[in-house]
Amino acid sequence: MKHTAESSASGAFGRYRLRILATSDLHAYVMPYDYTWDQPLHSAGLARTTTLIRAARAEVQNSILVDCGDFLEGNSLADKAAEDAPSDPGRCHPVIAAMNAAGYDVATLGNHEFTYGLPLLRGAIADASFPVISANAVTRLGRDPGDDQHFCPPTVILEKRLRNGAGAQAPLRIGVIGFLPPQVEIWESKLLGGQIRTRDIIDTADAWVPRLRASGADIVLALCHSGFGPAMHSDRMENAAIPLAKVDGIDAIVAGHIHIPFPNADAGPWPYVDSVIGTIHGKPAVMSGFWGSHLGIIDLDLRFGPGGWSIDSFAASTRPIARRLASGALRPLVRSDRAVVRAVRCCHTATIAHIRRPAGKTETALHTYFARLADCAALQLVHAAQSDWLATAIQGTAHEGLPILSAASPFKSGGRGGPQYFTDVPRGDILLRHIADLYVFPNSIRAVRVNGADLHDWLERSAAQFRQLVPGETDQPLFDPEAPSYNFDVINGISYEIDLGSPSRYDPQGDLVRPDAARIRKLRHDGAPIDPNAWFIVATNNFRANGGGSYPGLDGSKTILEPLTLNSDVVRKYVSGTGDLRPRVCHNWRLSALAPGTGGWFDTGLNARLHLDDDLGLDIQPVRDTDEGFLRCLLRF
Repeated sequence: MKHTAESSASGAFGRYRLRILATSDLHAYVMPYDYTWDQPLHSAGLARTTTLIRAARAEVQNSILVDCGDFLEGNSLADKAAEDAPSDPGRCHPVIAAMNAAGYDVATLGNHEFTYGLPLLRGAIADASFPVISANAVTRLGRDPGDDQHFCPPTVILEKRLRNGAGAQAPLRIGVIGFLPPQVEIWESKLLGGQIRTRDIIDTADAWVPRLRASGADIVLALCHSGFGPAMHSDRMENAAIPLAKVDGIDAIVAGHIHIPFPNADAGPWPYVDSVIGTIHGKPAVMSGFWGSHLGIIDLDLRFGPGGWSIDSFAASTRPIARRLASGALRPLVRSDRAVVRAVRCCHTATIAHIRRPAGKTETALHTYFARLADCAALQLVHAAQSDWLATAIQGTAHEGLPILSAASPFKSGGRGGPQYFTDVPRGDILLRHIADLYVFPNSIRAVRVNGADLHDWLERSAAQFRQLVPGETDQPLFDPEAPSYNFDVINGISYEIDLGSPSRYDPQGDLVRPDAARIRKLRHDGAPIDPNAWFIVATNNFRANGGGSYPGLDGSKTILEPLTLNSDVVRKYVSGTGDLRPRVCHNWRLSALAPGTGGWFDTGLNARLHLDDDLGLDIQPVRDTDEGFLRCLLRF
């Protein structure tokens, strides 16, 4: 690595350290607070991460602070800010105000920055005291990536004068380039209305990294709101961090999108990735978890000499804001930063008042502790709301009279979200925070027209959540850790079984791996086997209808209704208009019986103990509390 020196003064020559501090996937978690549970959340919050940031800055003479995207959306504070924006256009977005207070140098866009529409996004980043960049989100596609018109600057060069322990100073030009998953163009197609187009991450990097170098960048940092996936590049791949590291001219990578901390000895394995040291193809890389849970750090030991700048060595690490005690409880390691707290205090207070407003009542507890194993009342409520909306929406259309189905996922089902990441609504008043607990994403409702063969493949893709079980064994995991619960669709209005003794047709990323495999059994509608050519209308969301989760055949072409109405608003209106709710499980889907003695373990929330006597139709035995704070259970067949 050789770069042109900007100063020939020999006194500036020598070694320097640059510390790159990184966050990602904040999802509007500024305060350490869970608005769906209406209680503190010690493992989240930029307010606490900022305390780590200030301490890490104080340890070195030279540092920059970056964010890798998905900062504007993700909780009730973000929803409240979006709701208030039209009536208070001059107010700085609370997340941006917090990031300004933390002192960011640059951020890149993630896919969720577009969730509330372009006007809100433009207004929010206009108030940022730092540049916001994205190289592959464009407003007009040119002949090649270099000819595109961009939504925001594709790159930026940060001018820094580095100091070392000997008192010498030298100028360093840090080139920064940002990327997001190109799928956002499809996921948010209705909302964006063709105003945002995207390019492949690697093609964009190949075009723009040399431009950064030609513009005088001494080192190049890639902010890649994309995670670890296949090692080989394929067109418009969602998780492209591994092939991105092969691009010549990139020196370090901050990745995100997949919500894990990295380096992490327990992560992976992925090809060409060293999860202990923190490298991809030998280049330093970090991921910062999510919601401010960790601060990512890359230390670059640089040498400035007659030939310019070179990297002698590096180290990558993460620092958590909390740790889990032997009891399973979380203990915060740092206090919240006062400047960040001040920046969002008013919006935080208003959000808490908002989420405590009543919306209706339920006679049944609504939870997702076992939602990936059996039908549950929480999802039945979502299904009822979506089906009610769809029945009204198709009246008077050519689709009226077709069977109405509903697809929904148990979004909050632990996993990477942690042992508290479960829906848990007690009997009694349903508050607005409970609506957010039932439907956490600001998706827009959609209706798709599919046939029986499509339904079968839809469910086969969903069943990739599960590991294949070995008959007669019990010490085996039920779920694949690479399969997030938001990609486990349950379809209501039909009945079916999932055979875990059979291999999966799809892998957790949605790639077809065994075309002849079939886990879905006894697929029926109104008690009769489903004709592959019969037609159905399914209520779902824009993410799934437009290809999110790589579900076969769902690419936007089957969509027949696409209003801008949020799924959460559909649920809220249904709850408000129904009065006392009595959602009941109907056991329309179940796991097929396996050989006697077969079992598998899974982790759920500690409060699941209170619901072991629910009408589950399963033999579930609690085993122990895990070190991570989950309740480990055994499912016996």
